[in-house]
Amino acid sequence: MKSITEEMRFRQRLCEYALKHGVTKAARRYHTYRQFVYRQLEKYDGSVQSLALRSRRPQRSPNAHTEEELKLIKNMLRRNGRYGLAEVYVRCQSRGYSRSFESMCRQIRNRGYRKVERKKKSYTKYENMQGTYPGEKVQVDIKYVPQECIRFPCYGDKYYQITAIDEYSRKRVLKIVKEKSTYETKEFIKSLRKRMGFKIETIQVDNGPEFVNDDDKTEKDSAFEKAVKKLNMELKRTRPYSPWQNGKVERSHREDGKILYGREVFTSEKELKKKVARHEKKYNSTAKTVLDFKSPDQVVAEYFSKCNKCLDS
Repeated sequence: MKSITEEMRFRQRLCEYALKHGVTKAARRYHTYRQFVYRQLEKYDGSVQSLALRSRRPQRSPNAHTEEELKLIKNMLRRNGRYGLAEVYVRCQSRGYSRSFESMCRQIRNRGYRKVERKKKSYTKYENMQGTYPGEKVQVDIKYVPQECIRFPCYGDKYYQITAIDEYSRKRVLKIVKEKSTYETKEFIKSLRKRMGFKIETIQVDNGPEFVNDDDKTEKDSAFEKAVKKLNMELKRTRPYSPWQNGKVERSHREDGKILYGREVFTSEKELKKKVARHEKKYNSTAKTVLDFKSPDQVVAEYFSKCNKCLDS
């Protein structure tokens, strides 16, 4: 039952006065025009509910989504929703969808195809860091693989995922290791350039002991720091207790938890490494909104294609 508003009570008094004294006197008394009074009298049946304000939303719209388009969005969201709405939009476009990205997101939100996640407001100042070409800045971090995903006897061993992400192209390289040490990060950085496919100028890490030594305890470089210098890369450290400065790799770890570790279980170490490698390949070939609906591999390929054309000319 609709609630009775003051506007509805006003219209009821108007109609009652018009029925008793006439439309003209009612219009003068209530400071309105006669056409408005006639419209209210047509709706009035003696109850205040009949004078409720009606929706002005059109019953039909020539630009509304068709049932085929809505079905396509729903199917693509079910199949590829875990990889983000940008990938869903690209998949829909490949099947003939011609509307804008915002229009697709509006349909998903309004029709309840996906539960809306409320983001908490951050009160921490964020320093935006954007690379201008592949390899200018690469963020590196390490993530603990959740124990509940491990369904094979590991005899007390823990597994970790070392992640490197290029700030410009968002291309990622992942590696599963069994210990959180400078030896593993050193071996990872040695093969990073080959796996990325381009030269790396700057490596950015946090102040974890698996990367750098504590300056208050020793002035010596860690094995990871020595490897970075040997490869002629610049090492950049984030400020202590400031994870947002390594925001891109931290965000990618959160997505790993949703897409991979929150959905999969691993029955052997070989299967764990195989699924992580498959996840890395899928991530690098998935469209991103921040990359203008291109995948990291496409961004890298287009950049070096342009460079080659400039050199040829």
